[in-house]
Parts: sequence; structure tokens; C-alpha cells
Amino acid sequence: MSQSFMDKRPIMALPNLAVKIGLKEAIILQQIHYWLNTSSHEFEGQKWVYNSYKEWQKQIPYWSQNTIKRTIQSLESQGYLISANWNRPKMDKTKWYTINYEKVKVLKETGIQSEVQESSSEPPKEENTDHHEQLELFLEQIEEEQFPQG
Repeated sequence: MSQSFMDKRPIMALPNLAVKIGLKEAIILQQIHYWLNTSSHEFEGQKWVYNSYKEWQKQIPYWSQNTIKRTIQSLESQGYLISANWNRPKMDKTKWYTINYEKVKVLKETGIQSEVQESSSEPPKEENTDHHEQLELFLEQIEEEQFPQG
């Protein structure tokens, strides 16, 4: 039996995160977070992942390389994404990325957390409950990974 296109790994965005930082930014940030969890590359005490825009486009084929570049630049300018060049040959311009988890933590503590609390005073719709739970789990996972309880 052939593999259905529905069997592929989906790329999802948390709605509340997308509202705060942008839909494309939320998708890219979540992709980078996913790859950071599997990365074995560590520099200056942080995990990093690397990809060219062309390689990112293989993961997100419905966006052009220019869209991916603009989205990454947006995340960098908002302060959620840090990039560097950790390549041995400096002629290699492949960018390395890590997430500024401190900034994401502030986002959780201020914007998103208050939005979740405000909406919880009303009886939540079932679909909103799922989105809030996904968002909370994502942000809790980030916090636990980056700020372990000692």
C-alpha cells in the first residue's frame, strides 16, 4: 500500500503564538525548536542548528527562499532568534540558529499568559481549549528545557 500524503509529519503553528509574533514566524520558531531538541551542536553553552535557506525550503516547500529569509530576519529583529556563523571555513555563510528562550519566557509571562488567563474566565470553546493547552505545553517545554528546576 502506498503512503498517503496524510501520513507525512505536519507543520503546525500555535494560534496564540502566531498572533503575538506572526504566523510564519511561529512556524519557523517551532521548526527551529524541534531541531534544537535533536541537535548535538553546542557553542557557548547553547544548542544550535544550521541550514541554508534552500535547506529550510525543503522542510517548508510551500514558501519561497525569500519568504523564509524574510521570516528569519523578522524573528532576529524581534529578538526571538539568534544567528551566528560557527562554520570552520569562514567562507561558508551557512547560518546557525538558536532561540532566545529568555525572550520567549518573557512572552509567556506577559502577553500569552495573560491572554490565556483572560480567556479562561469565560467558558472555553473546545477548539480554543486545545489551542491554549498546546501553547501552554510548548512554552512549558521550552521553560523546562532552558530553565531546569535545580
